Amino acid sequence: MKAKMKTNLVERYKAIMPFEEYDEEIGTFLRSIEGKEVDLRFVGPDAFEINDDSIWLPDTLWDKIEKENDK
Repeated sequence: MKAKMKTNLVERYKAIMPFEEYDEEIGTFLRSIEGKEVDLRFVGPDAFEINDDSIWLPDTLWDKIEKENDK
């Protein structure tokens, strides 16, 4: 599924995951996809960027890109 990542992902991620171990690898990854269109892969209800399967992307960090025939 195509998604448009929101801005300020690091701050949003920290607000959603206050007790999660945050490290610079996560920050670097989030900054690399911030504001971009990405492909998401789902494992059950959990979304991951298609090229990275280790950092969960809560649905508050992205907006689904609707295709014309999806509307």
